Amino acid sequence: MIFHIRGISGVLAKFGSDCLSVNPITRYTSSRSFEVPDTNIKHDYTQQQQQPPNEPIITSRKLQPPVFCSVGNSPRLTWVETLKPFSLSTSLTSNGLIGMVDLHPDIFAVFPRIDVVHKNLYWQAHYRLVDWRCITTRAELPYRSRKKPWPQKKTGKARHGNRRTHIWINGGQCKGPRGPESFFSVLPYADRITGLLSMLSIKHAQNDLHIVDDFTLSEKLEEEAKNILTEAQAAAMHDPDALEDPLSPLNKTRHYRLTKTMNEAAIYVRQLVDTRRWGPSVLFVDEHSPACQLSIPQPGSDVISNGVNEITNNTSTNNLAICLACSSYENHVKTEISPESSAFKPDAIAPRATHPGRGLTFMPVHSLNVWSMVHHDTLVITLKALELLEQRLIAAQTIVVRNETKISQNLHPLPPDWFSAAVEGEAEDHIETSFENRHFTDPIDSSKWRKLTL
Repeated sequence: MIFHIRGISGVLAKFGSDCLSVNPITRYTSSRSFEVPDTNIKHDYTQQQQQPPNEPIITSRKLQPPVFCSVGNSPRLTWVETLKPFSLSTSLTSNGLIGMVDLHPDIFAVFPRIDVVHKNLYWQAHYRLVDWRCITTRAELPYRSRKKPWPQKKTGKARHGNRRTHIWINGGQCKGPRGPESFFSVLPYADRITGLLSMLSIKHAQNDLHIVDDFTLSEKLEEEAKNILTEAQAAAMHDPDALEDPLSPLNKTRHYRLTKTMNEAAIYVRQLVDTRRWGPSVLFVDEHSPACQLSIPQPGSDVISNGVNEITNNTSTNNLAICLACSSYENHVKTEISPESSAFKPDAIAPRATHPGRGLTFMPVHSLNVWSMVHHDTLVITLKALELLEQRLIAAQTIVVRNETKISQNLHPLPPDWFSAAVEGEAEDHIETSFENRHFTDPIDSSKWRKLTL
């Protein structure tokens, strides 16, 4: 791999003094700083200086083939950081830098289309809205008679048919919204991909994109999170009725331990974010969703019969601490407004406005969107998530999508459409299949075929 001095000159100018120095770590304090939980590890920087790093300073990886035939696009370089305690990492700087990695230029170095980003933001803000306003017409009034209020003639009054019309007081309405009206729509596929590429390039250009090795925090927090998950799974198998009573002593103890671990993990991450100046809101993106890790087997399921050991072995318990840290603020809010909050009486670590878990969001790769990236100051991605994200975005830019709206339904129907109840092998000799794959190399299953998209 060629080492481009020009490509990282700005980065080295900003972090060079920190990277080449072996001075003790300087922690920046702020109004939102909290104490990091004690890890009981002595900071011996002289011993770290003697030990060679486990990973090379400059790392290269095999990138996906380029989308466009442009020779001038070279890979972008960025730092690889770690979230582990400073004494456990191989870095000698306060930023936890452990190496460098290449970024694909067709994803992180494209021309940012602000207009397309605005389209994505407008779409995400409106597609979930429903207008529930609905007027009541004169036919829908539950009261008033349909008879004439007085005779048509010989009264000297204006003629009327009934008292339900809109010109009468408390009558029906004649104009207005007739809901519910949905604002749901699907943004074009190209605009969604362009919005993601533009936001990723903007985050990288503004130095708001950080790549980490993984989301593993301190060993103490990871061990406590694993123990809480194991105990919850065991309690769901042996005594499922105890989980239904929130005021039981077992649930009170478990809730207290869970809240304490959540707050400690949130304090650790918040202190790390304040030290590295990542901003008040941070979006953590991992390869998979933590829902499968934090799930508890329901009573009567097949998983319960397998035992606790098999559940623990089959379930990945990595990155549990950061999942609890990002869920601490939601747990704090739910505990405040829950009816049993007076019985739990949890020790409030901080009010809502200054809670350390506020602004921390954990998200899998398949949930990454323009709205979340715009509303968070910093984007933190793991190396595995980076590989998966580049693979999907490169495939999304090179895939061929068949536009079904411009294709006639009666043009070249396929065998399943001709014979709805045909016997297997009966119509094989009477069907001409020469036109099926004229433009596509892959087999087409039906007339509504579509490639899987990102």
